[in-house]
Amino acid sequence: MALVTDFLNFLGTTWSKYSVYTHSYAGNYGPTLKHAKKVPAQGKTAGQTLRQRSVQDKKPGTYSLADVASHDRPGDCWMIVKEKVYDISRFADDHPGGTVISTYFGRDGTDVFATFHPPAAWKQLNDYYIGDLAREEPLDELLKDYRDMRAEFVREGLFKSSKAWFLLQTLINAALFAASIATICYDKSYWAILLSASLMGLFVQQCGWLAHDFLHQQVFENRTANSFFGYLFGNCVLGFSVSWWRTKHNIHHTAPNECDEQYTPLDEDIDTLPIIAWSKEILATVESKRILRVLQYQHYMILPLLFMARYSWTFGSLLFTFNPDLSTTKGLIEKGTVAFHYAWFSWAAFHILPGVAKPLAWMVATELVAGLLLGFVFTLSHNGKEVYNESKDFVRAQVITTRNTKRGWFNDWFTGGLDTQIEHHLFPTMPRHNYPKIAPQVEALCKKHGLEYDNVSVVGASVAVVKALKEIADEASIRLHAH
Repeated sequence: MALVTDFLNFLGTTWSKYSVYTHSYAGNYGPTLKHAKKVPAQGKTAGQTLRQRSVQDKKPGTYSLADVASHDRPGDCWMIVKEKVYDISRFADDHPGGTVISTYFGRDGTDVFATFHPPAAWKQLNDYYIGDLAREEPLDELLKDYRDMRAEFVREGLFKSSKAWFLLQTLINAALFAASIATICYDKSYWAILLSASLMGLFVQQCGWLAHDFLHQQVFENRTANSFFGYLFGNCVLGFSVSWWRTKHNIHHTAPNECDEQYTPLDEDIDTLPIIAWSKEILATVESKRILRVLQYQHYMILPLLFMARYSWTFGSLLFTFNPDLSTTKGLIEKGTVAFHYAWFSWAAFHILPGVAKPLAWMVATELVAGLLLGFVFTLSHNGKEVYNESKDFVRAQVITTRNTKRGWFNDWFTGGLDTQIEHHLFPTMPRHNYPKIAPQVEALCKKHGLEYDNVSVVGASVAVVKALKEIADEASIRLHAH
């Protein structure tokens, strides 16, 4: 009876978290950030233009790092980009990327700005320029070397994609889809259904990597073209809302494994209570004995939970997409494309397979396999790595929280290039087929500056994740029995 009560409590807690999460998104709030606040509808108003002019009319000054750091709140926020200081107090409300910008209030945002913004955004910075930075100490050598390395990669053309390579990946995915459908057209036994669902789950996983590529602007220089294919693979094939994913994933890249001062995760990817705690500090925030009772077994639960991962993501995405507050043109696109996913998925199952049980079995098995394949790769990349609550510079934040797995042609393909996750986090807009080319230089950069370049086998990474979970589970058990 206690287990049933704990399970019902877990469902209630999870529903509550999702309700708050999606309600905040529908109102154009980002996830819980240090300085999160509502972001109004986009578009430049006359008032905004006047505010920009008021910034431009100020005489440029000279500011220290401490001066900039004191302006780190909504309505009073400055940022450094390339040794220049910008007052973004008014612009932050209209930031197209949402509240992710608040993670760099009062800080040097040079690297994250260069990483995620198109050339046109650099011109817009002039509207908010208020002066130059006067450093008391020279720029950190790590950041200097990283910026020099990025500039070198740009000169070498490593941010330009091979369209033929991405076409080949798309054709491989089409072959997986065709093989899955052909299997259940030829044989409608449960063994054939399982094989077909496994192929379809692999197809979904691989389309997830393609959506990831397009939405990171890796393929085309034209962002509209990238968004089109992002919606095609993300919304239509996977059933994930692009808008939901972008905001969540942008914060993951700017604040990987980061928490606020109270160890509430800023990175939604580690916000997995009440069923998983990814650090002892996060565990320390738990007071409920029921949750501690669950967490003491978390290292046993991780594999079964991976099978359920896709249901969790699609549930959150659906709540966001079909929230009645999301009624803009973009909202209609989101609703229509996600609805298309469920239409083709259901049609394929019930049109090809007889009865009700077999179509449902195929659909459920597909979701379980896709969840396992996606979740397994994600888990190896960041989980069991450092979780922190003091802001770090962009480069250190990426390296200390990220793990590579040993490369090989199969691992490159299966993980969607995320076996070179460190390279991806440092250069997310670089096409993944170029990561192997830069890996030796990135490893050398880490070695030079005393940073661990964590590159282990898939088995080694799996052991590291389970070991970290068990250490935290043991701590949960100790706390539980100490009550």
